[in-house]
Amino acid sequence: MHLFVTIPQPEGSTYKETFAPLIGELFSPERTSTHGPYYFVRTWDGRAGAEVLQISVDGVTDPDAFRDQLRGVAQAFGCTPRVEETPLDQVPSPLWNAGFDGTGFSASSKRLFQEAAPILVSFMHRTMHEQDSLTPALDAIRLMVAHSRSTLLRSPQRELEGYAFRDLLSLRLLSYRSHYEAIYARSKDPESFEAACARFYEQVGSVTREFIAECGDPGNVLTAGTPVRQWSEFIVSRSGSLAEDFLDGTVVNAGRTLEDLVRERGGPVEPTRFHTPPSAELDRLMNRDADFMAFRLQTSMLYSCLYTLGFSLAERYVFCYVAARANEEVVGKPMQVLQDELDGLARRMAAVSAPAAE
Repeated sequence: MHLFVTIPQPEGSTYKETFAPLIGELFSPERTSTHGPYYFVRTWDGRAGAEVLQISVDGVTDPDAFRDQLRGVAQAFGCTPRVEETPLDQVPSPLWNAGFDGTGFSASSKRLFQEAAPILVSFMHRTMHEQDSLTPALDAIRLMVAHSRSTLLRSPQRELEGYAFRDLLSLRLLSYRSHYEAIYARSKDPESFEAACARFYEQVGSVTREFIAECGDPGNVLTAGTPVRQWSEFIVSRSGSLAEDFLDGTVVNAGRTLEDLVRERGGPVEPTRFHTPPSAELDRLMNRDADFMAFRLQTSMLYSCLYTLGFSLAERYVFCYVAARANEEVVGKPMQVLQDELDGLARRMAAVSAPAAE
C-alpha cells in the first residue's frame, strides 16, 4: 500500500527544529527496512495554503502500524501529519512547479526522488550536528558543482572535437550564473545583495575553486564526502534515460518561453546583465536538445532537494554566485566570454544535428 503524508511547518518553528530531525528519525536504516521506496519534498501545498513536507511511502505492509509510528515521530517534533491511502500515481509530482510535463513526467520525477531520498538522508546525518556553519554550505556548493560535472560525463557534447571536458564543464556551470543573475535583477537592493555574496565568497572561494579544478578532470575520483559521491553516481546513472524520455515525448518542456513573458507583461522583457534574447541555435540547445533538457530537469530536482535539505532560497542564490564566480576565476574567463562560448557550442551542436525533442 502507498501512503501519502502532508505535514505543515509548525508555526513559530524552524526547519532544523522540526522537518530535518523528523526526516532523519523517520528514515533511519532500521525503519526503512519495513517498507518500500520513499521520498520526501519540502514544497508549497495549495490545499493547506502553507509550506509543507510531503512524504511518499510505498510498499507499506501494515498501514496502521506505520501511521502510529509516523504520528509518534512527528509529534515528538511538534508536527501534525495528515496521512492518506492514495495510489502513487495519483499524488502530485514533487517537481510540479519545475516547468515540465508529459505522460511520463510524474512517474519519472517520483522515481528520481525515490532514488535521491537515501542520499539526502545521508547528507542530513552528515550536517545535522555540524558545529561549523560553513561546512554544510561548502557541502552544498560541492554538491552543485559535482552535479553539473555528473550530467556531462556521458553527454553527447563530449563527442565534439575541440572541446576538453573542463571547457564543457565551465559552460555547464554557467547555469548557476544565469540563476543568480535572474534574482540579482529582481532584488530590491542588488548592490547590497551582491556585496553580501562577495563577502561570503571570501570565506569559501578558495575551496570552491580547488574543487572545480578537481572536477575538471573526468577521470578523477572526487574527494568530497560520501553523499556527494553518491549523488554523482545517481545523476550519471539517470541522465541518459531522461534524455530518452524527452526524445520520445513522454517528458516535455512546459516552462514559460520569452514569448510567454512578453505576452504576460504586454511588452518586451528588459534584458539583465546576463539574459538577452538567445540565438536560434542557443534557443534550440536550451529548449529542445534532449541532453540539455535532461540537465535542466535534474538541476530543477537539485534545487528542490537543496530546499528540502534546509537551505533557504536566498542561500541557494548565494551558492550559485559562489559556484559561478569560482568557475569564471578557474578558467580565467569573464561571464560574457563564457556566454559567447556557450553560443558557439550551441551552433556546433545544431550543425551536427544533436538529438532534440520536437
